[in-house]
Amino acid sequence: MSIRPYLVAFGLALGTGAAPFAVAMLDAGPAWAQEQVSLNLRDADIRSFIEIVSEATGRRFVLDPEVRGTVTVLAPDEMSPGDLYEVFLSVLELNGLTLVEGAGADRIVAMRNARGLASGADVAGSQGTFETRVIEVENVPLQEVVEVVRPLLPADAILTAVPGSRMLILSDRGQNFRRIEALIRRLDQPRDEPIQMIRLRNANAAEVAQVIQAMEILPQGAALSVDRRSNALVVSGPADLREKIKVLAARLDTQQNNVTSHAVGLNYADATALADVVLRAIANEQQGPNEAPVRIVPEPQTNTLLITAPQDRIDDIVGMIHYLDRRPRQVLVEAVIFEMSVDGFADLAAQWAGILNNAVVGGVQFSLEGRPSLTNLVASVLNGTTIDAGTGGMIAGVPSQGDRGVAGFLSAVASKTSTRLLSTPSIMTLNNKEAEIVVAQNVPFVTGSYSTVSDSAVENPFQTIERQDVGLTLNVTPQINADRTVRMDIKQEVSNLTSAQASSGGEITSKRSLSTSVLVQDGNVILLGGLLENGSGSVTQRVPGISKLPLIGGLFRGKNASKNQRVLLVLLRPQVVNSEAEAKQLTRKITREARKASLAIAPLDDGSYPQSPSAALPFDGVDLNQPFDAGFVDDVAQRRNFPPLPSRIEFAN
Repeated sequence: MSIRPYLVAFGLALGTGAAPFAVAMLDAGPAWAQEQVSLNLRDADIRSFIEIVSEATGRRFVLDPEVRGTVTVLAPDEMSPGDLYEVFLSVLELNGLTLVEGAGADRIVAMRNARGLASGADVAGSQGTFETRVIEVENVPLQEVVEVVRPLLPADAILTAVPGSRMLILSDRGQNFRRIEALIRRLDQPRDEPIQMIRLRNANAAEVAQVIQAMEILPQGAALSVDRRSNALVVSGPADLREKIKVLAARLDTQQNNVTSHAVGLNYADATALADVVLRAIANEQQGPNEAPVRIVPEPQTNTLLITAPQDRIDDIVGMIHYLDRRPRQVLVEAVIFEMSVDGFADLAAQWAGILNNAVVGGVQFSLEGRPSLTNLVASVLNGTTIDAGTGGMIAGVPSQGDRGVAGFLSAVASKTSTRLLSTPSIMTLNNKEAEIVVAQNVPFVTGSYSTVSDSAVENPFQTIERQDVGLTLNVTPQINADRTVRMDIKQEVSNLTSAQASSGGEITSKRSLSTSVLVQDGNVILLGGLLENGSGSVTQRVPGISKLPLIGGLFRGKNASKNQRVLLVLLRPQVVNSEAEAKQLTRKITREARKASLAIAPLDDGSYPQSPSAALPFDGVDLNQPFDAGFVDDVAQRRNFPPLPSRIEFAN
């Protein structure tokens, strides 16, 4: 055996514009192809490896200048030249190279350059060589074949449809080429399966098609589509498949004969509001593809709900409605607004004046708000006019000769004003419903005036007024919790007109208002707010020096003192009313109390009226029930032979 390598370098300009090639021409004896080859290479030059393969197989190769690199091939056992050639093709693929067979020699080039060199005439059938062929498709649209096959191709392969024809151009290595070609031939089968249309009477064709497709019973080549205009299924496939789909569609195409209607009359809930609540509650429930929807229509005039739903759901919906249509609980809210005030005033002063020519010419005078003026008093006496009836004090004078004399005025006044106001408004309302009670006068207040003044008189005068409620207002919204506590949003206001007037001539009102939210146990009393006020003041006027003299010093000084005390408390008590019996019992108690109250304030036999207790807090000690009960009404009623009234509401300890 002898190996005679011939390396010939030459420049060959191919028609494709490829770079010059190096040609390795190896001549081997005929017996060489039958001998076994042992190969063990580590980081050997790929050109040397190609030379070994050429000698072992007797094939001629033309190498692209880009063919370079190293290879490692470990084969402990001997192999035939045919096996060596398969290893050779694998090594080329791993190095990004491929083999394009030719008539005189095979070309080894980079894969990216092989597409322009390969042709169907050059193929010799090797599995690793790069091939290009034209494949004719007869039964299937070319674009459908391209869309199916292209994702299966390697990155260096190409599949292109020839426009205006039924031909595909495929470029790939021989081993993968035959696999893709076989797939295209399998796809290119005649579609002579009959088409059947299945019309549906009750079910929706699109929904039935979704159910059948989800079952994954359609074999390859079969098709199922929907004709929405005729509500029909269009099936293409074998006869047994079409019969199976027909039977399945018939079972799904059942008439919705399980729908029923029901009317539910409501006792307590509002029909419109309850219908909205129930529909929102069942909105997220799963509904079958062939199940009728639930409809709830409120009828406000008779407060009735009209329900249309499948038979298996009607009982659940009616049960939900009956559960929500329960008698609502009520709350009796009782409030006590207690206000007591004591105002005291004391004034002691001496004033002196000299009179000359019937006029005050000098003296000691202390001017203070609420104290009479000596000058005005003397002028009234000298002029013979009537002294103001509201003037308090003692006037004294020394007889005079002619128009001279001395006048003196001693002012000694003490006053005490005591007021006591006890308001006990109460109101009944439903749970979570706002309620308001107003006990007031609608008083007009002047807000502006207008007049036109002419040369002769005032023309077209008028005033603008605004009416406001002056009295007691209680607004409450209760919410009953599961543990029988009551949460309440409260707005309370008490206002009244005072005896004083504003400088502009309008009315002055006093106002006590409160706005809060509280939580209290059913039947318990809670303090919402209050005010404790204690104030005092004094004014002393004197003549320096003389006012400190013993005995007579008091005639040259004056003192004014005032004191006020005020107590304001707002208490509240809720009571939950669960049933009609509790409401009736409570009504009887309040009616009896009202009767006793009317008897207590009626005139006595002698024409006089009962006296209320002196001003004091409505409870002494810790008995918070007292302000909510009859109070002095019980005492007066008992004295007038009327049975005493028990506590209206018993409190829990």
